[in-house]
Amino acid sequence: MTICELERPAFADSYAVAGRSICVEARDEPAAEAFRRYFEGWHVEKLTRAPTHEASARIVLHTNGEPPRAPHSFEAFEVAGGGVCRTDGRTYFFDLDGSVVRVGSESPALVEVWVGSGREANDAAASARLVFNASMTAMRRCGLYELHAAGAVEPETGAGLLFVGPSGSGKSTAATQLAAAGWQYLSDDTLLLCDAGERVEARALRRVFAVSKPTTATRALAGREELLSAPAPFDPDKMRFEPESIFPSGFRESCVPRHIFFPVLTREPESGTRGLSQAEAMARLIRMCPWAGYDRPSARAHLGVLARLARQAESHELRAGTDLLGDPAHASDFFGARVRGAAR
Repeated sequence: MTICELERPAFADSYAVAGRSICVEARDEPAAEAFRRYFEGWHVEKLTRAPTHEASARIVLHTNGEPPRAPHSFEAFEVAGGGVCRTDGRTYFFDLDGSVVRVGSESPALVEVWVGSGREANDAAASARLVFNASMTAMRRCGLYELHAAGAVEPETGAGLLFVGPSGSGKSTAATQLAAAGWQYLSDDTLLLCDAGERVEARALRRVFAVSKPTTATRALAGREELLSAPAPFDPDKMRFEPESIFPSGFRESCVPRHIFFPVLTREPESGTRGLSQAEAMARLIRMCPWAGYDRPSARAHLGVLARLARQAESHELRAGTDLLGDPAHASDFFGARVRGAAR
C-alpha cells in the first residue's frame, strides 16, 4: 500500500489529453494550483465534470512529511536536464531540486510527488521542472511521449513537418516564420507523440511560443511587438507570445509527420539540407528522448513509436543559415520545395 492510499485528497482535478485522462490529487490548494497554472499553458482540457471512467493516470501530491528514500540496492544515474534517478527497473525515485517523484509499475499509472520545502523547491524554475517531469512521467505511462520539437503543416500538401532539436537550435524561429507565411502550426517547442494505429501522430502541447530577441525583430512579428510578453525568469533570452493572437485560425491540434528536420544554426548566408537514413534519424530521435532509455516499463512502446516515426517520415539534417531567420516567404519556399518535391 502506498502513502497516497492512506490519504483522502481535498482537491482532485481531471484533465483530458489525446483521448487519455489524468487526475491530479492534492491535500492543499497551493499544490493543486501549481499544476492548474502550468496546465493552462498546455493544450490540455480541464474537465468540469468528474469522468465516468477511471483515469489513465493519477498524479498524487504530498506536501507534508519526508519524501521516501530509494533502497540502497537501486541503481542511481544522473538524468539529462538535471536530477538523479534511482531504480530497480520497475520502480523509480526521481530526485529533482529537493523534491521527489516516485512511479512504480501500477496500472493504471500512479505518479507520486513529494514537494520539497527548501529554497530550491520553492523557486519558480524548480517548480516548473517538477510539474513538467511529473506530468511527462504520467503521460509516458499513458502512451504519450514528449518530443522537444516544433510542428507545422505545409498548406499545399497537408504534410506535417517536425523540427527536432535542443534549445537554441532554431525550432521556434522556423515555426514562427512558417506560421507567418500561412502554414498551420502545432507548437514551437514541445509535442506529444502517440501511436495512432499504423501511423504516429504528433500533438500540440505548449500553447505559447518563446522566441529569441533577434526573431522578434523579423518580418514575421513586425508591428506586433505589443503582443509580446516579458520573458519568464528562467527563460530570460526569449520573449513569449500567444500564437493564436498573431496567427489566428492557424492552429492545428495534431498532424501526421512526413518530414523531420534536425536543425543546426550556422552563420552561413544560405541554408542547406542533407538526407538522413532511418538509422541516423532513429539515433538522433533517441538522443532527444532520453527517457526512452531511462523509463524501462514504458521503453519498449516508446522506442516503438520513435522507430515508426523514423520509418514514416523523411529525415533531413538542416543547416539553417541567415536566409531562414527573417523572411517568412523564403522560409515557406525553402521547406515547401522539399516537401512538394518529395511528394512527387
